[in-house]
Amino acid sequence: MFQRSGKRKGFTLIELLVVIAIIALLMALLLPAVQKVREAANKMLCASNLRQMGIASHNFHNDYNRLPAGMWGTTNPLYDPNANYAGQIYELLPYMEQDNLYKSFWVSDTNQTSPMQPLGPNWWNSSHNRQMVTARMKMFRCPSDTLYETTSFGRFIMMSVQGCTLTGVYYGNPTGDTFGSTNYVGCVGGFSDGCGTYYSQWDGIFSSRYNKTLTLGQLTVQDGTSNTLMYGETLGGVGRGARDFAFSWMCGTLPTYWGLADPTNSQWYQFSSRHPAVVQFAFGDCSTRGLRRGTTVNLPGGPDWAVLMQLSGRKDGYNNNTSAILD
Repeated sequence: MFQRSGKRKGFTLIELLVVIAIIALLMALLLPAVQKVREAANKMLCASNLRQMGIASHNFHNDYNRLPAGMWGTTNPLYDPNANYAGQIYELLPYMEQDNLYKSFWVSDTNQTSPMQPLGPNWWNSSHNRQMVTARMKMFRCPSDTLYETTSFGRFIMMSVQGCTLTGVYYGNPTGDTFGSTNYVGCVGGFSDGCGTYYSQWDGIFSSRYNKTLTLGQLTVQDGTSNTLMYGETLGGVGRGARDFAFSWMCGTLPTYWGLADPTNSQWYQFSSRHPAVVQFAFGDCSTRGLRRGTTVNLPGGPDWAVLMQLSGRKDGYNNNTSAILD
């Protein structure tokens, strides 16, 4: 004889607590794995972005028989009000499917355009050009970084390395935070070739000179394209807590003198990233590799710092073991 009851048994409080505890335990076990997978994917996409910038530089070279200039500025004086101070990313736009944006810039307020237009003095003085720089492009952003969070001061619009001096000019908020930004900048080298005999040996691919005429042939016969840093990552400012600065994609370059920083101690003048343990770079042959931070920060002359200088210089002729920091 079968009987049916209208009452249904439910979970007891203890059973519910056990189920909740099991779910919490599974989440605690799975979350780090999920985060590692996500970071691995972000790192691969970041490397792809750097590689595309390297390829764009090679395609630029095919057309103009030179690599892009570090910045369309000047060498003397340090600041020239008649220079436009556009970084090399501006020259790469037509080679990264951004030809329409490139052609939309005004050479001056009379709306003149031409191939390789020189923009005119201090591009940020043109309201039209400031509007063009608000474009946000994924290929210049590392997916591991919160690049477009609000900054305390604004975004850098010019970064110039002349002699032993790094000069950064930022556009203050609220306008500064409207500019499109980048996590990728060209590598000047240890410092530019005007910084005395010692540091001049580590002059890099994108030394910030107006008349830069470096060719891939010159780079190949000196240190070799596979041994020289071309583009690297930067957070553009403080990496933890309130973000003070970020880089607009018109900035240009950085030197490696101050080493590779992690997010806990990064500053605007350093190559840095949010990737665990490494900062990624594109080399002159367009390969992308991570550089371990090691003891490169604030240790001029130290072994890891010396290896970083060797990798950033294009004509030092050194052939030391780079395995200490090269991932």
